[in-house]
Amino acid sequence: MMTKKRNALFGTFVLLVAFLSFNVAFGQVPTPSQPPLKEDFEQKELTSFLNANAKISEIQMEAQGEMVKIIEAEGISVEKFNQIAQSQQQQYSTAQKNDPKDMESFQKAAEKITGMQQTIEGKMIKTVEGEGLDVNTYQQIAQAYQQSPKVKGQLDKMMEEQLQEKKKEN
Repeated sequence: MMTKKRNALFGTFVLLVAFLSFNVAFGQVPTPSQPPLKEDFEQKELTSFLNANAKISEIQMEAQGEMVKIIEAEGISVEKFNQIAQSQQQQYSTAQKNDPKDMESFQKAAEKITGMQQTIEGKMIKTVEGEGLDVNTYQQIAQAYQQSPKVKGQLDKMMEEQLQEKKKEN
């Protein structure tokens, strides 16, 4: 049961990221108007990026918990919410197949979740800036992590070193 609930929660988070489309996310796809991929970052910037990213993950987990509470408070299951959200994202016209009560609950929950966006974005921006980075640099590093084997290798090595340090401390 716990694994099923954890999977449902993860699914909720994945689908609800669409509602919380924070531009600093890892999966940002470059557009033709973006400058060429930057790959040379200072060690300090990469360290700040990793620190900010860890804190952002915590913010996202907290937001996920709040989203689940909102969904359940509206009387709809996380699974049903995900089904409706997925059908809307894929632009299927399955709304007629859904119970009108479920659709009303979905809409209320989605509005509340969307209302959380500004607060969550603000927390994420403050986190990035609190680590000594501007949002643009954070985005550049995130993009480079996805597209540059060099930057991915550097960050993966740093994450492994941080993990080893934590193991030694414990």
